[in-house]
Amino acid sequence: MKKLFFSLFFIIGFWGANFPVYVNLNSQPQLIVIDPGHGGIDPGAVNSWVKEKDLNLTASLYLKQFLENAGAIVTLTRNGDYDLKDLYPGPGSRQFKDIENRKKYIENLNPDFFISIHVNSGNFRKKYFGQVFYGRNPINAEFASIIQDSLNKIYNVSKSPQIADFLILSASTPGVLIEIGFIDDKRLQNSDFLKKVCQEIASSIIKCLNQKKQISQLKGESKLLIIIDDFGNNSDSLVDFLKLKLPFTAAVMPFLNNTHQEAKALYQSGNDIIIHLPMEPKSYKRSWLGPRPIMVNLTPQEITSLLIAALKENPWAIGINNHTGSRACEDEKIVKTVLSFCQKNNLAFIDSQTTPNSLFPLLGSEFGVVVLKRDIFLEVNGKEEKNIIEQLKKLQSIAQKKNLGIAIGHVGYEGGKPTANALKKVLPELQRQGFKICTLSDLIKKHP
Repeated sequence: MKKLFFSLFFIIGFWGANFPVYVNLNSQPQLIVIDPGHGGIDPGAVNSWVKEKDLNLTASLYLKQFLENAGAIVTLTRNGDYDLKDLYPGPGSRQFKDIENRKKYIENLNPDFFISIHVNSGNFRKKYFGQVFYGRNPINAEFASIIQDSLNKIYNVSKSPQIADFLILSASTPGVLIEIGFIDDKRLQNSDFLKKVCQEIASSIIKCLNQKKQISQLKGESKLLIIIDDFGNNSDSLVDFLKLKLPFTAAVMPFLNNTHQEAKALYQSGNDIIIHLPMEPKSYKRSWLGPRPIMVNLTPQEITSLLIAALKENPWAIGINNHTGSRACEDEKIVKTVLSFCQKNNLAFIDSQTTPNSLFPLLGSEFGVVVLKRDIFLEVNGKEEKNIIEQLKKLQSIAQKKNLGIAIGHVGYEGGKPTANALKKVLPELQRQGFKICTLSDLIKKHP
C-alpha cells in the first residue's frame, strides 16, 4: 500500500504540476539530454520504501518540463522503469553496460548539454545538500559551478562542485552529474520541494547555455597530480621525497612498522596523505600485500574494521588508493564497502587502475564519493631516470588535452631516487610553462 501511495503521489504531483520558468533561452533551441540514474532491477539507493530510481525519474520529468518551457529541446535516456544494458551490444557486466550505453546514447545525440540525475545514499541527516560533479573539462567546470550555486541556494549551504572520473562523465559532450539530495531527506518526497529544486537547476542550466559562447572560450589551467606510492616501508629514498620541495600526494601503506611515523613526517613536510590500501589481485605473492590486505573472502564488517584501523593509524589521510587489487576492484561487495567508508569519512578514492574493469568509477556516483583515475605509472618502462622523464612528458600531453593528468610513482624498489630526481628536473620546468603541480586537496573540496 505504501508503494502504491508513493507512486500515485508522484504521478498526481507531476501531472498536476505548474511549470513556471525564471529565464528563457536567448538563442535558438538547444538540445539537452537528461539521464535519470538507475532503473529496472537496479533501484539505486533505498530508504524504507523510497527508491532512488523513482526519485531520479520524477525529478527528471519535472526538469524536462521546466527546460522545455524555457525553449530547450529535451530528451531522456529513459522515461520508464528500465535500464539501458541492452541498448547497444557489447561485453561487460549489467551495471557497466547500462552506464556505458547511457554514455553512448548521449554521445550519439551530441547534445549541447547533458545532466545525469541521482540521489545520494547514506544517512547524513545533518547535511541535506546537493552536489554537482563534473569531468575533466573546463567547460564542464564552469557549468558545474553555476549549477552548484543554484543548489546551494536551495539548501542554504556553501559548497563547491567536485571533479570526478565517473564513467558517465567521460562522455565527449559537455555535462554534469547532480546528486539532488540524500535518500533519507523526506523533503525530496514532497512534490513542491522537488519541483523547487528542479526549477532552480533548470534556471541554472538555461543560464549556462545562454553563456555557453563565453564559457567555451575559457581555457582551464592544465594540472598535474603526482601520487607517490609505498611509503611506510622504511625506504632509503624517503628522504629524497621529503626534500623534494615540490607538491605531491603521499600514499602510505597501512599496518607496517613505519606507517604512522612516515605518514606524520610527510604530513608535517606539507604533503597530502592518502592510505595506500592493499587489495587482492588476480595473481600474486602473499608477501606483496602486507599484513592485513582487503581480500574478497572478507565480510563487509571485516573490511570496515580494517579501514577503521587504517585511518586510526593515519589520521591525516584525505583519501585512499588501491595497492594492487585487480581482483578486489572488480568485486561489487568490496567496492561498495570501501566507497561507503569513504562517504562516511569524507575521503576521496584514487583508482590506481590495476584493472580496466574496476567498479570504482562505475559506483562512485552512487555514494557521492570523488573517484579519480590514474592516467600513467611513472616507472612503467623501468626505473631509469630517462624513462621516467619520458613518462612525465606523456603526462604533460594528457594534462593539455584533459586539463588534468594523474601519475603514480613509487618511493621504494620500483622507483625511489630515480623517480625523485626526474621530478626534481622536470616539474619546475613544467611550472614555468604554466602547468599547475597540485596535490589532492587542490582538486577536491571538503564538505562544510
